[in-house]
Amino acid sequence: MKVTSSIIVMFLFVTIFGISLPRNVLAQTYDADAMSEPESRLTPAPFSEQDVPTPVTMGDITYLSGGIGDSESAAMSAIAKKYPLEIVFVQRQNQREEYLAAVKLQIKDHHQNVVLDIVTEGPYFLADLPIGKYLLVAEYNGNAKQQWVSVIAKKHQKIVFWWSFEDTN
Repeated sequence: MKVTSSIIVMFLFVTIFGISLPRNVLAQTYDADAMSEPESRLTPAPFSEQDVPTPVTMGDITYLSGGIGDSESAAMSAIAKKYPLEIVFVQRQNQREEYLAAVKLQIKDHHQNVVLDIVTEGPYFLADLPIGKYLLVAEYNGNAKQQWVSVIAKKHQKIVFWWSFEDTN
């Protein structure tokens, strides 16, 4: 089954915000069957407290980075909604997707001051940041991507950074 993301995004913006977007904004077609989660992902793997990476606090920011292996990945997914910001790092090659670790991540405040500068320990990054606007800069194999995000009280946001195989070679 082919799903055109631009149609979905335009429908959501029109429905939720009453805003119409041009067709070329996200004119990318995905093969939904090829991108479906593996069967093991449909039923979350069991995990224990020891599967959850230890939170790190730097200044006003508390974060977790990890998600390597089924149990740690399930643990990170299970607690993600407790954090205002969730970032996932993925590399795509043809119809295949791989989660990434060792991504250089910088979070900058609205004045572009670096408030966090780390190398991720897995494909999931969860952060509790003070309310505000931040620039996320993620770099993998020399290819940087960036996105602005606004952290709002009691709202969970999930950002996915995608790299194609060609971007990283």
